[in-house]
Amino acid sequence: MTIATITLALVLGAIVSIYFPMIARSAQILGSGSLANVPFFAIAFVSSVAIALATGSRAGDFQKIGTVPLWLLSAGIMSAGMILGSSYLIPRLGLGVFFVLLVSGQVLAGMVFGQLGLFGMAQSPLSLSKLLGAAMVIGGVTLITLK
Repeated sequence: MTIATITLALVLGAIVSIYFPMIARSAQILGSGSLANVPFFAIAFVSSVAIALATGSRAGDFQKIGTVPLWLLSAGIMSAGMILGSSYLIPRLGLGVFFVLLVSGQVLAGMVFGQLGLFGMAQSPLSLSKLLGAAMVIGGVTLITLK
């Protein structure tokens, strides 16, 4: 791990904390979480194609998209679910509680997925320190979400 990769991960975390509330607000304005997905994904699509072209992708590279297994493409459905879920939950839970629960879910799922080596990732066996860390995360969630 380098300072650059840690910084990038922190910046991406900050971006997530910006775009989820933006989507939730869009859903409130439009009166529909699913409708809020439409402009989000349209802009994401156009941006993704522009970035791919700007970084050297060619027509042949785009044709390879058809070779991606369908189960991997289900990430698009998960992304839509994340947007819908955040649009529903942020106004009800509050932004802070939502993000604490979101990160906690990521930590716990990451531990299980790492233990099992799922999704093509290297296996990362559970250890006492990881379990203690997860217990601390759950404790932190409890402290932050208690009223």
